[in-house]
Amino acid sequence: MGRRMRLWPTAEELRRMARHPSAYAPTAAEVLTPDPVPPPTVPMSADERRLMDAILADPDADEPRLRYADWVEATDPARARLIRHQLVNPDREGGGEPRHPLPRGRGSPEMFAPWGARDIVFRRGFAEAMSLTGRSFVGLSDGLFASTPLREVRLIAVNFLMAELVRCPNLAKLRVLNLRGNRIGDAGAGLLAGCEHLANLVRLDVTDNGLTPAGEETLVKSFGTRVLLR
Repeated sequence: MGRRMRLWPTAEELRRMARHPSAYAPTAAEVLTPDPVPPPTVPMSADERRLMDAILADPDADEPRLRYADWVEATDPARARLIRHQLVNPDREGGGEPRHPLPRGRGSPEMFAPWGARDIVFRRGFAEAMSLTGRSFVGLSDGLFASTPLREVRLIAVNFLMAELVRCPNLAKLRVLNLRGNRIGDAGAGLLAGCEHLANLVRLDVTDNGLTPAGEETLVKSFGTRVLLR
């Protein structure tokens, strides 16, 4: 069965999306409902799956990451060095950008190409922050969250998917959700305020979203000082 077109953004909304510093106007493929095929995943051996599950179960702990580094040492020493280096020297200047060279191949930014990920930031040896389209997050992110301890996401081209976004359980795994510049308006603010999956957020960025004072107040009531309005 062919893919079905969802509600398309207006021409003005597309122009706004195109002006995002690290974004772009969505292509047709990014606003189509995905075909009913398995979403992308990162194949893992049984040993790697066990080690990754331990990291995902306790993303704040160092020990599971060190065990992963020990396991990967023989086949990918660059990956092992990155993990150990960032655990000892986080290099989190100006928002957490790592300064240690990233490895190629397994565990590198290229691994996340199937999700169209951009602006990928490695922290403590693993990809913990990235930019995604709204469609990728809503429809394809299960495999992504099974592959890395993702904690921070900036979403692009999501304003026409807000009703779907707030029903996405993967939001509960985030500490930072950046919706800057999506022009979600007061209607989107109301959906976020009522979302049951955002209790773990430490920051919700909704700057440049066309909110009225009433919309801002709605978010402040739900998120308090965790919401960034301007």
